[in-house]
Amino acid sequence: MTPTDSHEGGLSVRDQIERYRSAFIAVVTMVVIAAAVGGYILAHENLKLPSWVPVLGHSYYTLEAEFQTAQAVTPGQGQAVTIAGAKVGEIATVDLRNGVAVVAMHVTPKYAKYIYRNATLLLRPKTQLQDITVEVNPGTPSAGKLRSGEAVPLSQTAPNVDFDEFLAGLDGETRSYVQELLAGLGIGLKGNSKELAATLKRFDPTARLGEEIQRELKIRHANIARSIHSFRLLTEALGGKDQELSELVDSSNAVLGTFAKEDASFESTLQLLPGAIHKTGTAVGKLASAAKVLGPTLRKLEPFARALGPANEATRRLALKTTPIIKNDIRPFAREILPVVNELGPSTQKLSEAFPKLAVSFSVLNEFFNELAYNPGSSKGGFMFFADWGAHDLNSVVSTSDAEGAVGRTLVYFNCKILRILDNVAEVNPTVNLLVNLLKPPTKQECINEKILSSTGTEIASSERAKAKKPSGGPFGSLGQQAFGGKG
Repeated sequence: MTPTDSHEGGLSVRDQIERYRSAFIAVVTMVVIAAAVGGYILAHENLKLPSWVPVLGHSYYTLEAEFQTAQAVTPGQGQAVTIAGAKVGEIATVDLRNGVAVVAMHVTPKYAKYIYRNATLLLRPKTQLQDITVEVNPGTPSAGKLRSGEAVPLSQTAPNVDFDEFLAGLDGETRSYVQELLAGLGIGLKGNSKELAATLKRFDPTARLGEEIQRELKIRHANIARSIHSFRLLTEALGGKDQELSELVDSSNAVLGTFAKEDASFESTLQLLPGAIHKTGTAVGKLASAAKVLGPTLRKLEPFARALGPANEATRRLALKTTPIIKNDIRPFAREILPVVNELGPSTQKLSEAFPKLAVSFSVLNEFFNELAYNPGSSKGGFMFFADWGAHDLNSVVSTSDAEGAVGRTLVYFNCKILRILDNVAEVNPTVNLLVNLLKPPTKQECINEKILSSTGTEIASSERAKAKKPSGGPFGSLGQQAFGGKG
């Protein structure tokens, strides 16, 4: 049969799709939308696909636990498995094995590392509608990790206990009392919800302190257990040391006997203790005073400490530069002159015997030259300063000369008292008359005008002259001032 014969009697499938293209696209679109809606509904209906399903499959850590009763536990309803209030998985199945309810839970694999063999599980309702949640206490790492599929035994789980079960455990009279108590509690709390909340808030510090006390008690319990264990080890170790213990007792007896003999000395030591303590207190007080002084002192030493680093660096550079000189020049020179110095030793010994006062003489000369070179400071002149000025003044004095040689200059000071004597001598001696005329000394009237002589010709005291007339700025006005501008 040929292909042409197979299509006789109607159009092919491709032709039919081309003919009804819009209807076909609408049908395919509806199928895709239906699949998406169905997936969304199934996802919200908590559909869990196994890990072998591509893309949509998930792998879980399976945690099983035995409970005395699994009342209100409904798999597939999204009932959560929590650790410290955080959801880590959901309840998967509930089975009955040997009269015990076994609850299987799917836990997200990343939280499986927090579950150990000593973990405990409790069934707790989130609401009064019995919306059950499995609370997991992970346990401690020392117990080892719990593998996937292993079951937590019944001793480590606790079911949810309803209030009616609690009441059923009481006798009739107790139930009546409880009912009356609850009725009275309801009447008392009616309209007092805010006051009750405030009262409960006041217990928050007590709860925190109780938690701290419990934590400290837990630490103390661990310390006591450690102490008991250490004491057991100690007693076991001492069990085989009878001979050593007897020697220890004998030695202790001898030591205590020695202490008993030193009782008097110990009492005298105790009598000296108050004085020692008093002196110690005084020393501590002085130490405090020293500390107060030490602080500013150390702060003043900070610039020195800062400068010490560059100084050390400069010293290091100097040592690096001088080391080759000392090593290559001075040390060989010292080794070469050592024989000469050894030979000079006897000669210098004889010289010292011949001139016993030579060292003293040089010491005196050294002190003399030190005195000559001493500089008392910037505001005072030393011997060398005035020696230089003396040499300069001498050069100025003898700077004039004639055919006979240098002519010295002379500064003559006259006293007003000797004016009359000079006048008398000038009348007798023509040379003195010539000198007086050349010098032109002040006359008697000029001395009286300058307040040096009184009108009767007697000399006026210097203190009265100072009161009568202040010193002027004449050519000799600065003679009374000290060198270098010092105060008179």
